[in-house]
Amino acid sequence: MKISKLVLSFILSITLLTQTSWAQIASTEALFNQTETLSSKEKIIQFTARQDVAKILEQMDVDPKTIEERVAAMTDEEASKFAQEIDTLPAGSDALGSLIGAAVFVFVVLLITDILGLTKVFNFTRSVR
Repeated sequence: MKISKLVLSFILSITLLTQTSWAQIASTEALFNQTETLSSKEKIIQFTARQDVAKILEQMDVDPKTIEERVAAMTDEEASKFAQEIDTLPAGSDALGSLIGAAVFVFVVLLITDILGLTKVFNFTRSVR
């Protein structure tokens, strides 16, 4: 048993001491060549081509070709402003989900305070006091 502990500790110490990292300085050219950035107009076209967005636009009777023509007619400043708005759009659902979540949170807090005996809001709870 002592020999196995000795061998195990020896193997672990060797593996811990032999770990090395290979850090290098990255050049600016290497960093810029790795990522391809989309232009603002391409970002808008990709956003409108998404399935959920295309479905909403179809319900509003908007033709996809009309969208492409209007995006092509935008100036670079307008397109970048619009693309910035797309990047800052909130993710998630509408306000109804937030309201339901807030109501559930308030209910749970009141339920816990009722059980602890700090408040008496609900008749179906019994205080632990």
